Amino acid sequence: MPDLPDDVKDWIRYVFGACNQRTSRKMARIPTVHETSLDLTFIEHFSQFTTPVQLPSAWTIRLDTHYLGGGRHFGQWEIADIGLLVLFRRGGQLIRSKVGLLQSKRLYPVEQDFNEDQPVDYLRGFGRLLEEDPAFVRAVEPRKFTFTDASIYRALQVADTQYHAIRDYEKKYSIPVHYLFYNPLTVPFSSQIPIIEPIDLPAECEVGARIVPAAILREGLKGKSTGYCPAFADLTSLLPPPFGGTASLGGWRFEDFVADLLIECKDGYIAGRRDDPGLDLVFNRRAGPISAAISVTFDAPA
Repeated sequence: MPDLPDDVKDWIRYVFGACNQRTSRKMARIPTVHETSLDLTFIEHFSQFTTPVQLPSAWTIRLDTHYLGGGRHFGQWEIADIGLLVLFRRGGQLIRSKVGLLQSKRLYPVEQDFNEDQPVDYLRGFGRLLEEDPAFVRAVEPRKFTFTDASIYRALQVADTQYHAIRDYEKKYSIPVHYLFYNPLTVPFSSQIPIIEPIDLPAECEVGARIVPAAILREGLKGKSTGYCPAFADLTSLLPPPFGGTASLGGWRFEDFVADLLIECKDGYIAGRRDDPGLDLVFNRRAGPISAAISVTFDAPA
């Protein structure tokens, strides 16, 4: 595989870093936002970059997005919410392909119990928007939401069905799955609902979206009881280097994972053939366990 020029890696870091900023700022503005909404923001961001770009190095980059809706929309679990396909071409001819599978989980504010989209929400359709008066009153009550080291990822539970399904999938197909942890721009952080005056958001994304391999996370959570939900502090204290420690802030930054590890072939899964059974299970079945896919194609000059 040809070495990637600096302008290619810089462009990737810019585009994926902007996605990190966008989802993290959304969490800061809407602390109770659902994971599904963050995934949709994630995909919509990349849909704005689907026009092929040719850089000064003469390399061409093309992004494509495809949204299906996955297990959660059918009342089932998913192996991954988002698939990243990386295709390397030279003069238009495919020479290598890689895959990264991301299972997304959001950090919950301390004050919020579990609250995500449920099958009944999809069955009700638009009717769910016609809230009864008591529900509306509760929704606009003045409340403060805070993200701290004690905030937890409530949709991630040790030893539940999805937890074991990801473990079994990795064992059977030797394809790694990574957790995409949605976080606000910084931790600690707090916001008030309803918004009375403009929110003073941090200029820099200090924490934001972070990536941790599922196998590393399971190792770090060994000994935790069934149903345990990891806290933000767990991701910085339980995991071994380079994932743990305060300097990592709970895993790789999303854009660093893509630019430094995935496209540099230091992480992810190299797909040896188009009919790879492990990838077919995830990508090629309409009711399969995935919500969306993004492909990044690099075309080196012939």
